[in-house]
Amino acid sequence: MKRTLSLIIAFALSAVAHTQENSRLDLLVSTLGKISAPVAQASILKGMRDSLQGQRGIAEPKGWTEVYAKLKDSPDANVREHAQALAVIFGGSGALDEMRKKLADANAPLDARKQALDALVAQRDAASLDALLALVAQPGPLREPALRGLTGYDDPRVAQAAADAFSKLDTAEKRAAMQAMLARPNGAKVFTSAIESGKIPKAELTAPVARQIQGLKDATLDAWLAKNFGAVNAPNEDKQKLIAKYREFVTTDLVLRADAQHGRALFAQTCAACHTLFGTGGKIGPELPGSFEDLEYLLLNILDPNAIIGKDYQQTFVKTNDGQIVAGIIAEDTERAISLKTLGGGVVTVQRADVASTEISPLSMMPEGLLTPFAEQDVRDLFLYLRQKQQVPMLVTEANVNDFFNGSDLHNWFAEAGGARAELWRAENGELIGTGSAAAPTALTSEMIAGDYKLTAQVRIRGEKAAAELVLCGERDATGFHGITLAFGGPSALALVDYRAASEPAKKSGSRALGDDRWHAIEVARKNGKLTVSVDGKVEFENEDPHRRGRVSPSFHLLGGGAELRVKALKIAPL
Repeated sequence: MKRTLSLIIAFALSAVAHTQENSRLDLLVSTLGKISAPVAQASILKGMRDSLQGQRGIAEPKGWTEVYAKLKDSPDANVREHAQALAVIFGGSGALDEMRKKLADANAPLDARKQALDALVAQRDAASLDALLALVAQPGPLREPALRGLTGYDDPRVAQAAADAFSKLDTAEKRAAMQAMLARPNGAKVFTSAIESGKIPKAELTAPVARQIQGLKDATLDAWLAKNFGAVNAPNEDKQKLIAKYREFVTTDLVLRADAQHGRALFAQTCAACHTLFGTGGKIGPELPGSFEDLEYLLLNILDPNAIIGKDYQQTFVKTNDGQIVAGIIAEDTERAISLKTLGGGVVTVQRADVASTEISPLSMMPEGLLTPFAEQDVRDLFLYLRQKQQVPMLVTEANVNDFFNGSDLHNWFAEAGGARAELWRAENGELIGTGSAAAPTALTSEMIAGDYKLTAQVRIRGEKAAAELVLCGERDATGFHGITLAFGGPSALALVDYRAASEPAKKSGSRALGDDRWHAIEVARKNGKLTVSVDGKVEFENEDPHRRGRVSPSFHLLGGGAELRVKALKIAPL
């Protein structure tokens, strides 16, 4: 049976390669009408959908109405979803209504809502704009794709919604928000106004963002850039002077004494939109291997990126008929459409019929001025991170606090590896949820690390023998864990536990137990060598921190068969 299906699919897809677009679609629809196997139907529908991705106004193929009437009620979810998406591309008003309902249904499966969002955005469905703006205003896994989708809408509410939500966004969402604002000159002016008012931190005005604003070719914006950022493209003689200046404070000795964890945070903010390092980052520029010990190489390539430009890394600006500017690296260029990899983290497809003009920049996608916003120590921190041979934790900064927990998944967290215990943690509806084991503690640890910090959360623990701990400070070495945790759960009173590796831990008990299956607000402040822990607004512990110069990756530990720990409103900020 599988062999027969493969032959049917292969025949259909190879046959269409030798026909015109309309005939190809007609043949595929005819094939769909003759087969009933869901696997084959889904494969052909997916191939059609992928080939038409991002296109609008495609004439309905012959026989599609009859075939769709059958496919839209298929018992196979993949067949239904692919068929509905194609019906939207073919302009079916009924399919558009179905997609709008699915997007608005908070109880629908997330993948189905995401596919509906993508299909509606691809058609620039005006009736979906209010729904997209609403998704931007609330946290959740659909906020980032909604922001990316809004770049195609020429409406003043788009840029304002992105600016209003900016302070609540994580790094990936911020990139998508900036693309939405910088798609048109008027939106870029909302961005610059937000910078001036402090609604968006000036640190977000990086060199790639400045280059994109410059690409809008607006005199008012160019004047603003000159005043607030400086020259985007300096004369060659100035570059040589700049490189000589950096050589004075970027030496091997100074770099080796820098802060790689802060360097990772700077890389995530400035470079990761384009480059992948240690498996994390964008795919626009080349993947970086780490181990960059040649400081001269780094200085030359970062400060003068246009010295040698690979053809694959020249930036292209596509202007649409409605004034949108899409900037990026060409991913695909066909007679039907142009697809570009953008700084927003996605691929934007523009139909040829919508293209007003294209311009290939003579400059590298990697802009000059990348280090302009950095202090001398920042540059050394970044260079030390680039020198690493493996990943290091990322320091919590004002710019990345929303990356700590996004409420949607365990990005930037890792569960204890090995066996089923790594599967006992999940994110759901804005909560971290852990399930205990009677055999051994399960742990969930942040990939982010903090020095002086304030952590706030609400916790709820259930289970008669449940025992949970939140690591507040300390580190693990060859002799074991040295640090302080907050212990709670079950009938025992909450306690501050001081671990000294091989020694017996010292406990300081609080005033009450938290194992009553109710939500409790926790606030932890670590500053100037002191720990302060408050529960439900009351200070329970004030303690000297013996690890005052160390940093901590906040970690939850849970023990007890049938125990459950829920954590919501989890936030951290540097102090």
